[in-house]
Amino acid sequence: MLGVLAVIVLVVSGAGCGIVSDQTKQDAKKKVETKAKQAKQEAKKKVEAKKEQAKKKVKAKAEQAEQEVKKKAGAKGQQVEQKVKKKVEAGQQDLQKKVDELKKKVETGQEDLK
Repeated sequence: MLGVLAVIVLVVSGAGCGIVSDQTKQDAKKKVETKAKQAKQEAKKKVEAKKEQAKKKVKAKAEQAEQEVKKKAGAKGQQVEQKVKKKVEAGQQDLQKKVDELKKKVETGQEDLK
């Protein structure tokens, strides 16, 4: 009888260990899956954050480049404007000289007629 009882105890304890073992495996598997899921989410968040930083950097550089282009264009525009202004002034001076010369000729021509 004692031998039968010992065998029953061994069988029950062995079966119990197997159940605990399967439960432990399932718990461990769930923990691993949960941690993997968390790690994946964290990695995704980091990638999105880096992506946003990169977008901001690109946008800032584009704005800076645009400002530089505007500045250069403005400077070139001023240079062109000054050149045109000088040429207009020179043209006006030449025109005034020619008008003055014509007036003198007209005046001298009228004096010759008198």
